[in-house]
Amino acid sequence: MTVVKIAAPVSVPISPIGGLFLRLVSWSTAAGFAGMLGTLACLSRGVTGKLVISLSPWILPWAVLGFVAGLYFWHLLWRAEAEKNPQAPARRRLIQYSIFLGIGAFVSFVYPIRFVDPIRRTEVLLGLGMAIVVLSFMGWLILTTIRWVSANELKDGESELPEGSPQGTSVRISKKPSH
Repeated sequence: MTVVKIAAPVSVPISPIGGLFLRLVSWSTAAGFAGMLGTLACLSRGVTGKLVISLSPWILPWAVLGFVAGLYFWHLLWRAEAEKNPQAPARRRLIQYSIFLGIGAFVSFVYPIRFVDPIRRTEVLLGLGMAIVVLSFMGWLILTTIRWVSANELKDGESELPEGSPQGTSVRISKKPSH
């Protein structure tokens, strides 16, 4: 088992498979952020007034910024996870950064609308509104399901055996022929 040092006072033990998974998740998030910001840097209004994607000198700086932002998010998440105190500064920074990312996501979602033909803008805004409602509902469903499953899990030190029953008790189940 390896130990990954996240910050000077905090280290998190991670198994080799878990470490690979964490790296895969963090690098994938970083690549997604880089692709999103790099693509936004390519957007412009064409000669005919329509939205076009063209090469821009701003692609690389925005992509690098997105990549670093994605890696930093997971860095903050691991630090906050390692601290047991819910009021810890690492958790506050994670919440602040998550709010910042949420605002950035909203801006990147709305930014391309300025390139949409004004005649079609109402249709696009209606479609985006519907997408927000559907995605919010799906997020609520996922969160509710996670809470429901977590509520039924055993906590540390709990047992499925009823109170007062001896720990070493075994139960023999035999099949009786049914008549």
